[in-house]
Amino acid sequence: MTKTNDPKRERSAWIRCCVAVLLAVILLAVSGFGIFKMLGTPADFASIEMPSDQTLEPMGSADGETAMLPASQVGDYVQHEIFLLLANYAEGSRGDTVTERYAVVPVSGKMVTFCFPQRWFESESAIYQATQDLLSGNTYSIDSYIRVTGTVAELPESVSTELYNWFGENKEWMEQGGLIPESDDYADVLSDLMVKVDYVGRFSQTVVVALTALAGLCLLYALYELIRILAKGYAPKQAETPVETMPEEPAEDEEGIEVEITESDPETGEDVTDLEVEIVEENPETESEEPDGEA
Repeated sequence: MTKTNDPKRERSAWIRCCVAVLLAVILLAVSGFGIFKMLGTPADFASIEMPSDQTLEPMGSADGETAMLPASQVGDYVQHEIFLLLANYAEGSRGDTVTERYAVVPVSGKMVTFCFPQRWFESESAIYQATQDLLSGNTYSIDSYIRVTGTVAELPESVSTELYNWFGENKEWMEQGGLIPESDDYADVLSDLMVKVDYVGRFSQTVVVALTALAGLCLLYALYELIRILAKGYAPKQAETPVETMPEEPAEDEEGIEVEITESDPETGEDVTDLEVEIVEENPETESEEPDGEA
């Protein structure tokens, strides 16, 4: 016998399948499809327009000029290797717990802020200490570095104020040490952008992975429904056979028969009955009763 789906059950299954696919797409869209950025290769962070190693010849130019890579823009997912870390000038906290640190990192002649989440505190502190040893002359090079990935964002106004305050206090020695060019305009040195480490778009990498996992579960459920539909797994349900009930036997009526025997005096005609007998017929399932007698 050919298997077929019950039209009503199949329609419900198609609805569930479509809803699961739609929910998966919504979850991926909310995450900004960040998982695809994480699986790809992030661009190198550039605070200013930088020359690339390639020339314009492959793109049709014969002048041999060096191609220029544009500076990173807000929303770009980037990577960067940090060898120097000049200072931690601000912190973010939740309650009494410090959850993020804002650090100054020199990048291509600019002072760029990197926002480190809690899991990077130990590594970030190690780079900062190595930088201080280098600036004080205790060492001549830094052998260690950290490679971070994150999203470029605008520097919040409150954090920007603290950055400018820190720069005003340390500008002189950085100019004398050749770390920055001499300039009276702070904006020539300080970048108004920052890199939020471990962020993909608006969310942290952990949130992006969680949203992607939920989307994956929705797609798996949609696939399950699709396979079951194609495999004719929604056959019509068999009608349940009603259970026949035995009719109840009517209860037997109990009948009572009373017999009264009378005796009359043949001479006077008076009733001289001195014995009354009662005969009772009962249900056989009940206990029998003994007849009562009166003398």
